[in-house]
Amino acid sequence: MKILDRYMLKELVGPFVFGLAAFTLLFVAGNLLNIARLVSEEHASILSAAKYFVYTLPATLVLTFPMSMLLAVLLAMSRISGESELTAIRAGGVSLYRIAAPLFAVGLLASIVGFLFQEYVVPYASARAADILRNEIQSGGTGALANQTVSTILPNGDQQVTFAQGFDPATNELQGTTVEVFHAGYPISMLYAPRATYSGDRWQFRDAVLFGLQQPCCKVSDYPMLEIDIGADPSQIVEQTKSPEDMSRAEIYKLMESGVKESDRSRYALLQVTFDSKLARPFAALVFTMLAMPLGIRPQRSSSGAGFGISILIVFAYYVVSTVCLAVGRSNPNLSLIMAWLPNVAFGATAIWLVREAAKV
Repeated sequence: MKILDRYMLKELVGPFVFGLAAFTLLFVAGNLLNIARLVSEEHASILSAAKYFVYTLPATLVLTFPMSMLLAVLLAMSRISGESELTAIRAGGVSLYRIAAPLFAVGLLASIVGFLFQEYVVPYASARAADILRNEIQSGGTGALANQTVSTILPNGDQQVTFAQGFDPATNELQGTTVEVFHAGYPISMLYAPRATYSGDRWQFRDAVLFGLQQPCCKVSDYPMLEIDIGADPSQIVEQTKSPEDMSRAEIYKLMESGVKESDRSRYALLQVTFDSKLARPFAALVFTMLAMPLGIRPQRSSSGAGFGISILIVFAYYVVSTVCLAVGRSNPNLSLIMAWLPNVAFGATAIWLVREAAKV
């Protein structure tokens, strides 16, 4: 590694750490208030609240990585250009592209690290945070997941909707379960069982009562034990309770392949747009790095306060555009991949143009 590369990377370290701390603090401020509420109102122990806070941090860090790169490059280039070091380097015959190369390399590395962090650290941390919240902080409850709904399409084309008042992951037991079957949009049967447990590849409904809703109505029979495939095993029910943002792309893909497209199109659209955005979003770090480089070398951007302000404006503009694109992608899943990458393409093209203009000076 040449002296120039080491020098440019050294300039990034301090501003990156500062930016990571500043942006993360902004994001977790609301979460800190929530932690305080858990301690005061839910009587959670300080240790449990602290563990819950730590496990919620990775999801925030994925968002603040790109912002920190933006601020770091802005401040680094502002200092170098403000003290005429950039002019001296270029007077030595070094092009602006060569000066920017280590910065862009770090931006690409930050994107890859952010993607891996998002895929392998965030899902585990979010699951642990949910476990701590359910089992240690809200310890007065049973640990059951409330109001679970599973919808599936039967081989004959009818729709089967299973609703459970609760699901206990510790015992794999559904509580207060109702199974309704719809034909052409109309209910034709309903089964109720106080509880159902998972065995093999079927759910065993105990003390079930089946009602026929077609003429002649209504009660058909009692079943001490009845096996039904509701279209989801216990692990899939737990997966359905997670937000797509707390899942890896592999987990989202598995859910998308489980038949949710036919049974719940709204859920499928959310999964599809999240699946695509999770691939595009980490590369905002590279886009922000490219964008900050030419903006930072302008003399009027020399103060850290101006750099932070510019960072906020760029981040705000990027996430407004991103939110609009994802809304379009969710309304039309066929455009989801294009909409997920459109902000990166638009801001990246702007960054390339700015770099080329700056290199002409």
